[in-house]
Amino acid sequence: MRIILIGGGKLGNQLYKSIISNKVVKIIQWVNRSAKKNETSEGVSIVKKASNLENIDLYLLAVTDDSISTISGSLPTDAFVVHTAGSQSLNTISQKRAGVFYPLQSFSKNKDVDFTKISFGIESKIRTDINLLKKLAKSVKASVFEINSQQRQKLHLAAVLVNNFTNHLFVEAAEICKTNELSFNLLKPIIRETFEKIETLNPQDAQTGPAIRGDEKTIKKHLKLIKSPYLKSIYKLFTSAIQTKYDK
Repeated sequence: MRIILIGGGKLGNQLYKSIISNKVVKIIQWVNRSAKKNETSEGVSIVKKASNLENIDLYLLAVTDDSISTISGSLPTDAFVVHTAGSQSLNTISQKRAGVFYPLQSFSKNKDVDFTKISFGIESKIRTDINLLKKLAKSVKASVFEINSQQRQKLHLAAVLVNNFTNHLFVEAAEICKTNELSFNLLKPIIRETFEKIETLNPQDAQTGPAIRGDEKTIKKHLKLIKSPYLKSIYKLFTSAIQTKYDK
């Protein structure tokens, strides 16, 4: 299968590294605006704009959500165009042959991702195109699950809660440690335990802490320790949410 990869961001770079090393799928061109060369070390042609591209089996868009509609509109009307966004509908792509190849994972600039541990949510307007998406997933040794746009958008929301919001709490915790000359590494065992518990327990059954215990003395002490009004509001909000959920 011959494809054109469009996008040179965190996901685009990870997809390139993984796809280029297999023999099932071949990248013919890579649209990468930030690239300084006209060709990769593997001999793939690099172009700056998604125009005047070769006619190909599949155009894979690893771009920002807002760019999907514009870029797909610049591609051949009979092309099979696939985006990778979690929150965007299949109909964001104007072509009749449209698909979604959504990696349920977080991507960072300086950390390679093992695609063998990732699942892709796939969807297509034309049923037979699902097989091409499965072939693409197989090329990076990832698993797939079929999902519609409505389900995927809800799954993306859930992913933001468990990943992005949780990481922000790590940021706040790291600031508390730094301010008080403590190592953030001290918290890593409890962070690991938090995530390991939900391998065997339902998240609701795994909840611990002063909020679920109704320990108002500890809650008041914590609120006195927090200097930032912003962080204090987060603490109060989470405490209230936990106590409401568990009727405390």
